[in-house]
Amino acid sequence: MKLETGRWKPFEFGLLIDEIYKAKANAKIDLTTSAYKVDGYIPFVSRTEANNNIDCYVLKSEIQNPEAGNAITVGDTTSTIAYQPELFATGDHIVVIRADWLNQYTGLFIVGLLKRERFRYSYGRAYLTDYIKATQLKLPATEDGTPDWKWIEEYMKSLCCAPISTHISKNNALMLDTSKWKEFYLHRIMKAEMGNGIDAVLTTSAEPKYNYVSRNSNNNGVVGYVDELEGEKVFPAGAMSLALGGSFLGSCFIQKEPFYTAQNVAVLQEKLPLSVHTKLFIATIIRKECMIKYLAFGRELNAHFRKDFVLKLPAVRMNGDYVVDDSHEFSDEGFIPDWDWMENYMRSLPFGDRI
Repeated sequence: MKLETGRWKPFEFGLLIDEIYKAKANAKIDLTTSAYKVDGYIPFVSRTEANNNIDCYVLKSEIQNPEAGNAITVGDTTSTIAYQPELFATGDHIVVIRADWLNQYTGLFIVGLLKRERFRYSYGRAYLTDYIKATQLKLPATEDGTPDWKWIEEYMKSLCCAPISTHISKNNALMLDTSKWKEFYLHRIMKAEMGNGIDAVLTTSAEPKYNYVSRNSNNNGVVGYVDELEGEKVFPAGAMSLALGGSFLGSCFIQKEPFYTAQNVAVLQEKLPLSVHTKLFIATIIRKECMIKYLAFGRELNAHFRKDFVLKLPAVRMNGDYVVDDSHEFSDEGFIPDWDWMENYMRSLPFGDRI
């Protein structure tokens, strides 16, 4: 089934739902918890982003106010959103949404649309119930002007697919010996520049055209799809975004579509054409370096990514000797990053054939 959104109609979300309320919080510290689902335990929904917003599993008998399943939950201060199919308990700041059209298919569809709007909210501007109800969602509509829930359900069912497979064995991976790698400054091997620094509140999405990339670590950092902004530079597909600060400092992604950036996001572009495999290799090295040498809200990347941010990478060798570039484009010593080896290594990994 194809998504032909041109004929979809806007709906105020609050007019589509039956209930929206802030759930009674349970103190996880007072409950018997488990990392896994076992008999007698139910999901504990918090403001975590991971695992469908499920923090852990708690003993059902210790919960005085469990929430029935088939609900959408929203962490109001973090804008974390998920569909909960079964009985669950809640932590603090969790909003619960219920409606007669809600099931696992329509629920997941609506969650996807709500997540596209959450970039407008944060700890300073929480996604409170009034904002949730006022959210405008474009949905397919029936001839009488109501949301076409039947079409939505059928569309979601059509997305089911087989698990991703790979023809590459884990034993085929190239040997990874970092002892002979060389140091390169990030700004010497890539074109490094600041992004747009656009505040989310300044964006609109009436006729969205470009991705909006923030410091988020999910969905390649893309948190919204926004209208064109006059005078703002559009970064091309294939460029890499880099979170310079915040909780996800060092998150680095290849952007598949043209994009704008939020505050504290840098953009990296190759100096010569590089494959997606090579750029994924570099993105991983960047993230690992940031985990060791930099600190969110302390030693962030802003003052370093165009100055002294160093990566260790394989360098080109021939007959056992390093190839030296007389122009010294990539390093003062003349070493050249071995782009081909990086690509081949990524291709040798399981699922490298699916990239």
